Amino acid sequence: MAQFEKYHPILTPHYALDWLTKARAIDVQRLYANNANVPVPITAVATTINQTMRAIFRNQKLVWGVSDRTSDAFVGQVGFDPIDMTTHQATLQVSVCPDYQTAVTLQELYQRLVAFGTAELKLTTLTVQHVDDPTAEILTALGFQRLNQQTYQYQR
Repeated sequence: MAQFEKYHPILTPHYALDWLTKARAIDVQRLYANNANVPVPITAVATTINQTMRAIFRNQKLVWGVSDRTSDAFVGQVGFDPIDMTTHQATLQVSVCPDYQTAVTLQELYQRLVAFGTAELKLTTLTVQHVDDPTAEILTALGFQRLNQQTYQYQR
C-alpha cells in the first residue's frame, strides 16, 4: 500500500501542494469560513487540520494546502478525500480562495491531481461532486463524464 506521507510537496508550474500544517491556520480558517458562509473558530480549524493529517498518515485521504510558488500566498486546499486504494477510487476535492477561483488556476490544479492520481497512485476512478459551470468545462476537457447535474467521473 502507498505510504501517503511521502507525497509532498507536489509542484505545478505555479503552485506548491504541501501539508496543511505548513499553511497558516488563519488562512485555512478564512477558506473554511468562506466555504461555510459562517465564521469558523480557529480551534475547529486546528482540530480539522490535525484530523486530516492523522487520516493522511493512516492512508485514508491525501490532502494538501496549496500555495502560490511566487508569492507564497495561501491558495486553497486540494486532494483525494476519501480515497480507497483497494478499489482504486477517490473523490477529488478542490477548494480555492476567491482570488484564485479562475479557470486557469482550477485547470492547473485539476490537471495535476488527475495526472498524479492515475500515474502515481494508480487510481482508476475519480469523482468530483458539486461541480459549477467553469469546473464542468475543465473536467470535460480532462476526460470526465457527467453523471448528473453536479457530479463528474473519470474512469481509466
